[in-house]
Amino acid sequence: MAEKKTTSSSRKTDIESIKTRVESRIKRASAYDQNQNVLIYGRPGAKKTRFCASAPAPLIIDINEEGTDSVRRDIDPMVIRVYDWESFIDIYWYAHEGDHNFETFAIDGITGLQGLCMSYVLGERFTMDPSRDPDMPSRQAWGKVGKIMRDQITNWRNLPYNIVFTATERAREVDEEGSGDDDAEVVRQIGPNVSPSIGSHLEQAVGTIGRLIKREVIVKNKRKGTTRREVRSRLMFADSPRYISKDRNGVFGAYIDAPDFTEMLEKIYNHKEV
Repeated sequence: MAEKKTTSSSRKTDIESIKTRVESRIKRASAYDQNQNVLIYGRPGAKKTRFCASAPAPLIIDINEEGTDSVRRDIDPMVIRVYDWESFIDIYWYAHEGDHNFETFAIDGITGLQGLCMSYVLGERFTMDPSRDPDMPSRQAWGKVGKIMRDQITNWRNLPYNIVFTATERAREVDEEGSGDDDAEVVRQIGPNVSPSIGSHLEQAVGTIGRLIKREVIVKNKRKGTTRREVRSRLMFADSPRYISKDRNGVFGAYIDAPDFTEMLEKIYNHKEV
């Protein structure tokens, strides 16, 4: 059997310089920045903005929702309100430049950002074709929105800061294989209110996904013999066919009551050090 010859084109001539470049980038996992990317979704009023405000040194990017009214009286975090796509891109480059004291950027919320991106794309297409109705997105427009949004989610995820994405929630029907050859089971699943392609990319980009809900509880004071009703928040992580969740660090259990992002970070890093 003839020996197979290796052509010169199959091997880089500058392999030593390539080796040097690659080895200079190899680090232990502990040498990389400790930052977390999370997705929090829930119904309006579920206290998603309050969760963002609990992050270390946050800048809350309020995407045309004005949800920061709920935290102005007590936490009073730093906020920038965004009403158009171009302004949002400016904030990304501000964060990327690094000449600031923020440790966390919270995009509150990704549902509204998808709408701003669609307005940007439709406006661009309307300029190119004035006969097109700018309020009627085409399949091509949705495709472009998906591409732009996925790129931006990746760009933010790759920054050396904690990144929080929030979204409103919606239920959608998901097909699953049934017990028989001809059967198909349809499961109603709750997740972030974005298009399927954006949602799938967002779920992969982050390490933690939680559904934030409000619970009305009765608090009993045994000493005074009194009861009172309170509305409390709960962040859900349990594996469930009913809603989307994720805990890549494996430290949160089924849920966290009154979630605080700074405390969650401490739990992640203390757990990793054990």
